[in-house]
Amino acid sequence: MEAPQKLLQYILDAEVLNVRVQNLLAISGNLRREMVDQTCTQNKPPAVGVALVTLLERPVEFAIPFREVEVVVIGQRHELGLLDEGSEIVIVQKDLCDELGLKVNRKQRLTMQTANGGKEEIQDCVEYLELKVGEVKTYAHAFVVQSALYWLLLERPWQKGVKLGKIEQENGSVEVEISDPGEGRKQVVVPTRERMGKRLQSELLVLKSKEREE
Repeated sequence: MEAPQKLLQYILDAEVLNVRVQNLLAISGNLRREMVDQTCTQNKPPAVGVALVTLLERPVEFAIPFREVEVVVIGQRHELGLLDEGSEIVIVQKDLCDELGLKVNRKQRLTMQTANGGKEEIQDCVEYLELKVGEVKTYAHAFVVQSALYWLLLERPWQKGVKLGKIEQENGSVEVEISDPGEGRKQVVVPTRERMGKRLQSELLVLKSKEREE
């Protein structure tokens, strides 16, 4: 007797509540047909193609620009803060510190690993820098850099402190939810904008530098 026949005979000889399976099949024609259907090999078309077609119908972005949010620095200056989750520190440009007369702690130093695997020491930190977003006042320790294509980089420490939440809209716009880190726990939802291109930002920095010289 071949193996499949032996296995089938074993199944038929099994007892269910002291009744053999073969006796159950003999009683019910519907049960026999169900047994045949379940034991026959069925060539079902794979569902991978359907899933792939469904996936291809959904828009998949090649790249998405960073977002910026309007920030009021120490109640004096409206600037755009760049939202980015790729760094461990908040950064402010030195020119902005000089213009606003921000107090800098020159003893605060930090060594960071750069994108190419090297190390870079960052010194000078503006501690408890007041940043107002919407109606919520927030604070951050911002390290100072000499030059950058942004005035303010709002990284992970600040985002964690305000419990930043992003709201992606169907039309491509993005809003962020900011929570008051104080006891009031006030929350606001504010719009963001796409980050300007490097060339345009460079031109604006040049214009601002000329304005200061004049």
